[in-house]
Amino acid sequence: MIKRVDRYVGKAALLGVVGVWTVLVLLAMMFNLLSELRSTTDGYTALDAFWFVFLTTPRTAYQVFPICALIGALVGVGGLAAGNELVAFRTSGVSRLRIAGAALAGTLLVTLPVMGMAEWLAPASEQKARVFRLSELIGQYIIGGPKGMWLRDGMRIVNIRQPLMIVENGQQNVQFRDVIIYDFDDAGSLDEVTRAARALHDGVSWELQNVVQMAFSDESVAKRFLGEAPWDTRLEPELVDAAVNRPPHMSIETLWKQMRYVNENGLDDRIYRSYLISKLFFPGMVLALVLAGMPFVFGSARNQKLGVRIFFGMTLGIAFTIVNRAMQNLGEAYGISTLLTVIGPSIVLAVAAALYLRRSA
Repeated sequence: MIKRVDRYVGKAALLGVVGVWTVLVLLAMMFNLLSELRSTTDGYTALDAFWFVFLTTPRTAYQVFPICALIGALVGVGGLAAGNELVAFRTSGVSRLRIAGAALAGTLLVTLPVMGMAEWLAPASEQKARVFRLSELIGQYIIGGPKGMWLRDGMRIVNIRQPLMIVENGQQNVQFRDVIIYDFDDAGSLDEVTRAARALHDGVSWELQNVVQMAFSDESVAKRFLGEAPWDTRLEPELVDAAVNRPPHMSIETLWKQMRYVNENGLDDRIYRSYLISKLFFPGMVLALVLAGMPFVFGSARNQKLGVRIFFGMTLGIAFTIVNRAMQNLGEAYGISTLLTVIGPSIVLAVAAALYLRRSA
């Protein structure tokens, strides 16, 4: 049975997390807007920049949440410590682990909706933001959706069905797979359809590989197969790459589908696997951070001020985030076990914090 003290501590942690998260997301939006305003042109106005920042806010909110959860729990539960309420709880026989568990429960009530937002809202909003920004910058209408990316190139409509992130020689590159090009004549009638397994850019020009072309006339349809064919297009690879939704911004379902596609085609899936496990373990990482911050809210205020303890807890959280991201990058670059690089740091941190709280109980 959940007792009153558990609800009280959990509520303090929950309110602290929500408050800090709200403030930091608003600050992040302001800084993102100031940065985006530097890219404004005649075609990409300040209003467009504001709309882009608004669309990317769900992604930003998800990215900053782990640190917000740590700081918010420290502020919420630390407020109880400042009022000597934790001392009263301890005197009445409530253990530090139980208090920490109540704080984790309060944090989890916010974490699960955030994870849902990252699964259903953020990916679609992020993709819409990227294609909108590119459309305004280059003056071409682009659509992003479940069937890849659609864009107009003169009298052609191009559908890049599988934009993929691939690791080659330790570098992450975007490759375009399953490309369909619809050519129209001046009257607007479909003239030719070209389908290629891959589209590559060698730094100078585009090349299509494993090409199937179908040319339409009033009487017949002519079909031919080509191993390779040049792609005469004005599309710049850097601009198209900018509209591709990256694995960190994809949903769990999309990451799983992309990983299966990459595996079926004999490609390296480590990037998708890494972010898939990272998203699945997101609640565990958040709870590990919050648990690691709990030792900083206990102790006598005469020995160390509350603000100092919170500062050290925040420093620990930021350092952990940097180490965790570095470990994930190492795993992606050198093929180290994804479970070790993604989950390992959180487990080590949580176990260390739990042992410390239990020993000092």
